[in-house]
This record gives sequence, C-alpha cells and structure tokens, in this order.
Amino acid sequence: MSAARLWDRARLRPGDLPTLQETLDACDRQLLERVILEEFACRGTCVDAKRLKRMRRRLDASLDAMSTLRVERGPNKGWVLAPRESYVLDARQASIAWRLCAALVPRYDVAAAKRLLDASGGQAVSYKQVKAADRRLRSLTAGGQGSLEEDAFGERSYALSPWERTLGCKVWLGGDWRTRERYLVLASAFWEMTFFGFEYDKIQARMAREKAARLMGSSFDVGGKPLRFASAHRSGALAVDYGLSVPDRFSDDALKSLSQRVAVMNHNARHAFYERMLDLARRLERS
Repeated sequence: MSAARLWDRARLRPGDLPTLQETLDACDRQLLERVILEEFACRGTCVDAKRLKRMRRRLDASLDAMSTLRVERGPNKGWVLAPRESYVLDARQASIAWRLCAALVPRYDVAAAKRLLDASGGQAVSYKQVKAADRRLRSLTAGGQGSLEEDAFGERSYALSPWERTLGCKVWLGGDWRTRERYLVLASAFWEMTFFGFEYDKIQARMAREKAARLMGSSFDVGGKPLRFASAHRSGALAVDYGLSVPDRFSDDALKSLSQRVAVMNHNARHAFYERMLDLARRLERS
C-alpha cells in the first residue's frame, strides 16, 4: 500500500502507522537530502560545491546509521510525530516566515481532541481571542505535563532523545499536504535528532552532558561551554540607565501590532493542528 493511500484511509489501527525509521527509509534519498539542505543546513547561505559534497556525505552516513539501528517503541508508545505549522516574526526585517515541523504529541482519543478544540475556541481574528484561548489551553493541559521535555501544551521535545527512541515513534502525515511538505516534516525530524551532530557514536556523550546540565539548571553548547542567554529585560533596563535607549513609538507600535498578528496566525495554525489530530483519532476509533 502506498503512503498516499495510507494517509487517506478512513479506518486505521495504531499498528498501521509507520515508524519514523520506516518513513525515512521509504523516502527518495536525494529528495530528502535536498530538502534538508535547502530548508535547514544551507538556509539563507551560499555553499560551494566542495562543501556541499561533504555535507551530503555526512547526511548519507547519518541516514545509513538511522536505517540500521534497532528502534525502541516502548518509550514513546501512545505518542505520534505529526506535521505542525507555525509562523515566526523577524523583528529586524519586519517579516513573517512560515515553518513546518514534526511535533511529537500524544495520540489523543476523540474525547481529548474535542476538548482541545473546544478550548482553542475556533479560528481567532483578534489578539484578545488568542490570549483567552491560550489561558484555557494552558489550564486544560497543565495537569498532563509529565517531564522537563514537555511544554505547556503537552508537546514533547526529542532533541535529547536517543535516536533509537525517536526512530521508533509512529508518524502521521495525513492532511492536504503536498509531497514536498511531507518531506519537509521528515527533514525537520532528522534535523532535530542531529542537533548535537551527525555521528551517532559521538553525540551520545553530548546528549548525556546536556541532560545533566538541564537537571542542574544550566545548559551547554556542543563545544562544552555554558550557553549564556542575555535577558532582554535586563539589557533594556541597562540601555535606559546608560542613556543608550532610543524610544521609537512609531516603529514600536507597528512591531507590536505585527507580533500580535503573528500570534493570531499561530493560534489558527494550532487550531488546525488539533482538527487534524481529531481526524486521526476518529479514524483509529472506527477500527
């Protein structure tokens, strides 16, 4: 059965959903690498042929390793990797970018998916509606947050998970996505998994170090040095104290309005995501 037919089936069993390893193996390798390079590794940069060839070798090695690993399905049983779109504001250029990624979320049943849809309140047209919906959703999902890897809405990060565990995740690519968009979702999962590098043996220690650092309340970059994040509030206050702040109400108001519009767009994207998860839940329930 082809993947396109699978995503269109009205009745599904959890076992019908492929794992990430199976889905990556089913991809055209050249097309997958093309999307990884265009959307992640080389986004916004010009890469010469020699460097591009080296990058392709590293991608090939990583994908070969992922294909041969023995996956672990138990740790993420009941979870699914699914397409989730969002919008990102570039304040410097006052531009909005669209993103599509593989989100690891619970495989909701029909009742749970309906509760999320009800809490989201439908498509929003104002920032006020977004804030109200955000409060309802956080209240609804707060009790289900099970670990440091899960955000306020129950989505689980897998950047620090062993490859075997993530590759064992079930994948759902149903919806009116184009083929390249499905490749983009899988490319984002690959990119998230290789956050600490492309060589399987070397990244295990880096992951372990980062996990330990998070438990201790700090974070490290891949070189082992502490990551330092500047506080926007503190730097803004110092700018005022030092006489370096240049208020621009004209531009600030426009940027604030744009950021609120992005919040509305992200709310509507999240609502559409919950609709797709409800669709999956109904298909699974019919079987």
